[in-house]
Amino acid sequence: MRSRFGLHPSLPPFAVLLIAAVAVSVAAPPVLASGSGAKKPASIERSQLLWDQGFDLPPGAHLRFAKIDETAAPDGHTLHYRIYADGAQPGTPYVLGLWRIGTAVDDLEVLSETAYVNHKGLLLGNLPNPAQQDSDTLTDGSELDVTVKVAKGEPVRFILHSQDWKTMIGGTLIPYPLESVNKNCRLAALIADRDANSALFYFDGLPPNTELAAQGSSNGTVQNQTIDTDAKGHATLIAPTHPKGVDTGTMTESVRTNACAVSVSVPFGAGSYHPM
Repeated sequence: MRSRFGLHPSLPPFAVLLIAAVAVSVAAPPVLASGSGAKKPASIERSQLLWDQGFDLPPGAHLRFAKIDETAAPDGHTLHYRIYADGAQPGTPYVLGLWRIGTAVDDLEVLSETAYVNHKGLLLGNLPNPAQQDSDTLTDGSELDVTVKVAKGEPVRFILHSQDWKTMIGGTLIPYPLESVNKNCRLAALIADRDANSALFYFDGLPPNTELAAQGSSNGTVQNQTIDTDAKGHATLIAPTHPKGVDTGTMTESVRTNACAVSVSVPFGAGSYHPM
């Protein structure tokens, strides 16, 4: 079932819940663009970044996605996934929601108003019976599978939450990553809207607890930025993709260390969005 999601009037807006939930679990604030000319990130971009970091309600809980099949058509590929909810409690009814780029964080789509998991975390549309409890997959139609059609670098964000919102389990599905890998380093980019007016960059495998120089280049305009890695060598960056007065083009984000160099390019502007 799919419908527009209406929040219970006694609950705060979902954006407030999102910020509050992640603020509890994140030891340090996300690393944002800094330096001369850096754009202050919009709340929608920050909400996306926080979602991708995870809600940690309960701690460590997250959604996993397993591809079932893929169908090709002239207008793009349709991909079919099953979902596992690590940390969800069997027997508890949940709501499954979806947040697409280009929509407000409070405007979630409800995919199912009643979702359950079995002992393996497999998401089902019904309360699992004893024969379904210990199965990794089911072919009897009880799985609560999802289909998506996306462009390269486009995230699809899901949430499984309890009726009272005390449990929030999120997951970000990226079927076609925009990423660069060199030795132990990785840089991935997610578009924040369909025209990629801004992008989220995720750095991994960099020297831990270090301030590093990153560089954004867009249609000949270069912006120097600073990122600070955490104890695991991870950092994040929110950045605009195009300079003032430029409507279309490609933005490239790069970082170089003594051990590696990674660089990712993001097409932006009208006509840049193409489902794979």
